[in-house]
Amino acid sequence: MKTLRALKIASILNSIFCLSCIISIICFAVNHYFKTNLLSLIGVLFVYGWMVNPIPLISCVLSFIFYLTERKSEMARQTIGRKWIWIFIWPVITTAFWVFGGGLFVVITGGV
Repeated sequence: MKTLRALKIASILNSIFCLSCIISIICFAVNHYFKTNLLSLIGVLFVYGWMVNPIPLISCVLSFIFYLTERKSEMARQTIGRKWIWIFIWPVITTAFWVFGGGLFVVITGGV
């Protein structure tokens, strides 16, 4: 099943996206409050994992395309079950993380 495989890959990529957002914001916050330059460098490196990374959203679109092609088969529809809903949930979660992380990035670092 291409859809299930694509959903698994999309879930992994979206999890990495959200995790890198959390790690970079934590590193910037610790750097801001405790003035440790090493954590600032680590935070900057993790920013590339979420601020300029469109791969999780692209993987969700590809999962949706695979789902549309496989949903015509009754067996495939039963195998996929309700897992297809994650095609729509992951973009919402990643968008929320991107907006929240971007706002915190601007607040903590003092601007763009």
